[in-house]
Amino acid sequence: MELTFEDFVQMEEIDKQYFPKENIAPARESFKWYLADPNSCVVVRDRGKVVAYINILSLKKDIYDKVKYNKINESQIVMEDLELSSEKYYNYLYFPVIVVDKKYRNLKTLMILLEATKEKIGQVLEKGFEIKEVMVDCSTKEGTKISQRILKFKPFMPTSHNSVIHILDGKSFIENLKLEKL
Repeated sequence: MELTFEDFVQMEEIDKQYFPKENIAPARESFKWYLADPNSCVVVRDRGKVVAYINILSLKKDIYDKVKYNKINESQIVMEDLELSSEKYYNYLYFPVIVVDKKYRNLKTLMILLEATKEKIGQVLEKGFEIKEVMVDCSTKEGTKISQRILKFKPFMPTSHNSVIHILDGKSFIENLKLEKL
């Protein structure tokens, strides 16, 4: 199902439950990311409303490094920072958010979201793209638990915006998702 601008407005509202405004990517920019790369967002809906989502951004290496080393955060990423060239696509992935609406915070919603994400990444890998490294930005203790316990990310460094960057090499990420590189 294609996402609409209204879906991204709903996602921005979910973000406001957890993050300060200066750390939230505006709905317009997130929607541009999606229009440029339909693989950049996975959602879970209930009665047509977005209740959980993950952004998966394929970033240019220099932008990826700026995020990794706390030079910029998600709200500063623009569409031109995405890596969409076929030979480098999905080399450096950034998960700026893994968010579940507070009313839907339960293991079932989270597992549906993670399974849909696994499926999306599997589809990209089937096309022959190589994941070199993956990064998540954890702002909440719940996000940290998901990243460390379920996805096996390792803490890398704290940020200036009250979060901790976690990283994982691509091979380990694929193994942790129990995906096989085709």
